Amino acid sequence: MKALIDKNDFIGLERCSWFYSGAETPTHREVLKAVTEYMTVRSLGPGGRDRNAETERSCKRNLAELLGSRPEHIALMSSSSEAISMISRALALAPGDNVVLHVLEFPSGVLPWLALKRDGVEVRVVQHRDWEVDEADILSRVDGRTKLVMTSHVSYLNGFRFDYRKLYERIAKTDALLLLDATQSLGVVPVDASMADFVVASSYKWLLSVHGGGILAVNPKRTAHMMPAYVGWRSVADNPDGSDRFETFAFQPDARRFELGYPAYPTVYALERSTRLLLDVGIGNVERHVAALGDVLIPFLASLKLDVTTPPDAGRRAGNITFRHDEAEAVAARLRKRGIYVMGGDGRVRISVHAFNDSADVETLIGQLPDCL
Repeated sequence: MKALIDKNDFIGLERCSWFYSGAETPTHREVLKAVTEYMTVRSLGPGGRDRNAETERSCKRNLAELLGSRPEHIALMSSSSEAISMISRALALAPGDNVVLHVLEFPSGVLPWLALKRDGVEVRVVQHRDWEVDEADILSRVDGRTKLVMTSHVSYLNGFRFDYRKLYERIAKTDALLLLDATQSLGVVPVDASMADFVVASSYKWLLSVHGGGILAVNPKRTAHMMPAYVGWRSVADNPDGSDRFETFAFQPDARRFELGYPAYPTVYALERSTRLLLDVGIGNVERHVAALGDVLIPFLASLKLDVTTPPDAGRRAGNITFRHDEAEAVAARLRKRGIYVMGGDGRVRISVHAFNDSADVETLIGQLPDCL
């Protein structure tokens, strides 16, 4: 299979096989141009600020298209961790309230809730069954005091792709909200922000951008009443004459209420360019591409008698494919010396397949992996 995005358009891919997208992606030349453009725009003074504002609007339009949302429902933040923490405080949880999450969750989706335990909030953790989590097991832990359910769309740990739509159909009939972390899925498989109350994601992984950006999509149907616990000059509505600015304020009516100050504009420029690239390629095409390459990799890993923890069914996975190994870091280090980048840690090796990977990359990994185990 040919790559969907030309490898020559990335810096450094001529010297390696990159299966590291679950951690970060290589630099696309158009993204580099976008960051350089921002640095040039700074010299334009007020005109530069106008360009920044237009690029931000364009970035939000792109993200809204990727998420099936609207630009006014998108907030740009510093990281997905910040977004999750903001939501955890906006909920204003009381002693006896609870949140439900599961063991395949990334730390940023766990720690803000653990911090609330000192306030009497209960954290309910659902176990996996053979490295998958069933929505019925999550629903069994939801009761009248459950205020939020937290899940990643795709697990960083094993690549399991959670059926959040099926979960939300049930959660939406309760008083609990659903927070979906799409960091390991947005940019590689479709994500529907209308089937969650909040969606968060990071800029520098599958979205092909750089560090410094977090995306928060707010579904207003059940969250319009929620206000952040923190406030900044960008999160409040303009006061035309400023007469009472030392007395009161009003939050922005849309997702901007979660934006405290200026976003990281170099990242916004990069993200605007990379999301347009992905939209032009088509997320459905990316999804089918990574599924086909995964269909080659998973049987090969199984033939080596490795403990593959990623579901073989393409509908239950995205770009991440993992297997357990006691020396995961050492395996990754040996592959790196051979010009193959994978993630090794948490007792597993993670192989991440994206639109710029092709059959030659997979063949290289297949040829080298047995000697590196």
